[in-house]
Amino acid sequence: MIGFGTAARARWANAGRVTACTLGAYGLTALVTAALSRLLVRLGTDAVEAVTGVTLASFALFAVIAMTAFHARHPARAWILMILLALPPALLLALSE
Repeated sequence: MIGFGTAARARWANAGRVTACTLGAYGLTALVTAALSRLLVRLGTDAVEAVTGVTLASFALFAVIAMTAFHARHPARAWILMILLALPPALLLALSE
């Protein structure tokens, strides 16, 4: 059986973190942005103002998610956290249609 060495294991862990930071953070940020925009429009905010405000806030959100993914001890924890954080906005989007 072929096993990974310490260096290979560290490289795969970094690759998992980078993937979580780029693809995962982008997907989660887009999901939260869409959900908050729809929520604000339903609460009576003008659609243009809601989308603009939430889009500006999404840049800070992306940075926080990316830092959290790199802070996680293991890439699997970062992915699990992102999946758990994606459930409420996904549910909000599904119910708002």
